[in-house]
Amino acid sequence: MTDENDQLLAAITDLIPKLLMAMEAFEQLQRNMNPAALDTLGEFVRPFEQALRKSYEAFEKLPFPDDLQGYGETISQSCTYCLRAMAPFINTGQNADGSERMIESMKAMRAHCRAQEFIYPLASVMSPVNQYFVEASARGNNAFLQQFMGLEIEPAETKKHGIFSFSNDRKERGGFSLYVPENLDLAKPASLVIALHGGTGHGADFLWSWLREARTRGFILMSVTSQDDTWSLMDLYNDTDYLPLLRNINHVKQEWNIDEEHILLGGMSDGATYTMLAGLTEDAPFTHLAPFSGVLHPEIPACPKILQAKDKPIYLVHGTEDWMFPVETAHMAKHELEQAGAKLNFREIPGLPHSYARFENPALIEWFNPNLTVPIHA
Repeated sequence: MTDENDQLLAAITDLIPKLLMAMEAFEQLQRNMNPAALDTLGEFVRPFEQALRKSYEAFEKLPFPDDLQGYGETISQSCTYCLRAMAPFINTGQNADGSERMIESMKAMRAHCRAQEFIYPLASVMSPVNQYFVEASARGNNAFLQQFMGLEIEPAETKKHGIFSFSNDRKERGGFSLYVPENLDLAKPASLVIALHGGTGHGADFLWSWLREARTRGFILMSVTSQDDTWSLMDLYNDTDYLPLLRNINHVKQEWNIDEEHILLGGMSDGATYTMLAGLTEDAPFTHLAPFSGVLHPEIPACPKILQAKDKPIYLVHGTEDWMFPVETAHMAKHELEQAGAKLNFREIPGLPHSYARFENPALIEWFNPNLTVPIHA
């Protein structure tokens, strides 16, 4: 039995770093997700896929003790989804049509989210996983990392830390996922970041575009799912998402101590467009807005909403290689918002395609609330 345990430990020790490296590599791939670059991206990610697959195949052959079956299943599911995420880029011959390949690429991003979701519970017992879920500059702060290790599981009826799903199973619409850092002092008001997914997306997936930053810097993260496949963009006067969004925010305010001076609403693509629609509503609770790779709804400049842009802090991000919304649309938005008197921080990212610029999150957070710093030193 000892030999079997030693083999299992060696297999896990070999597999987990390869899994985390593959997930990190996929983040780099996602940053450069351009229809014209899919083959190149496949070549980039192939060595990580091959290393993970080889290690995972060896791991799968080993028996798990009954009391550790849950850990084995967790690791196995994460590896399966990670390999599934990379498959469309490795098996390029299966999808010759460009539009079909982009659809498969979108599915791959969702699989990458599931890989993170499955492995996250092991962050409190495995140091490499714990490190993966904090920003790179904090990974050398052992005292900080230790705050997340060996945590007792809070009873469900009194749970206040960790990941929550409020009617936000992937088969449901209109709910939200919430992350409260496990080391957060609930007696102090916490900043709130509200993240809105892109078209056909889901809040349970988009949560992972922000969780690492929330965990590192200590703010509450809320990732909302639209009522339908995308946000209510077609009719400004029949917005089916706004009131449910406010109800969800009020629910969080009732259960957690929220800093009313620091409530950020941000989103990607359709979520960015809706960020401006919701964020420029009169008496909206959002103190800061952060639209990424979206467009300013064409009716906003001609309706009373534009008046709400005066003195509103807005962090506008767009890539020069955006293949869905050309960067010129961001220039037009910049002009309209500046004319309206917004406190605009415009970030034009060279080479960025239509992709969520997660690498911009740290600068965005420092702009939003300078007190949300990375704990680099012990």
